[in-house]
Amino acid sequence: MAGLAKSEVMDCGPDIAKAIGIMFMSRTYGHTMHLKTKSYAQHKALDEFYNEIIDLADELIEAAQGQYGILDVPFVNISGSNSDPISGLQGHLKQLDATMANCDEDYLMNLYQEIQSLYRSTLYKLTNLS
Repeated sequence: MAGLAKSEVMDCGPDIAKAIGIMFMSRTYGHTMHLKTKSYAQHKALDEFYNEIIDLADELIEAAQGQYGILDVPFVNISGSNSDPISGLQGHLKQLDATMANCDEDYLMNLYQEIQSLYRSTLYKLTNLS
């Protein structure tokens, strides 16, 4: 961003608002899958996911709103397999990555990378520790 005039910086506020909507949906999805699983490892991995995603989403949107003003976070319907949390969370992460692809604000992308890390860590646990 250094050296760019304000008008040259892309407003990624709407993309972040959509990403937050996806994360809120993903949190509910993770909690639902947490309650349905018969696997203790999945139960614990999903518990960690749904408890941590909201704090990370809050950090991202509060930082974005500091730059862009109050954002209109959309409601996103639950998506993903009703019986396979791995494919469900993989799909959510793919949606998030596509939504955030055009955001070029380093400080916002650093926060988003922490969110990606939570998804990847959860997917590792669901795939390898169950």
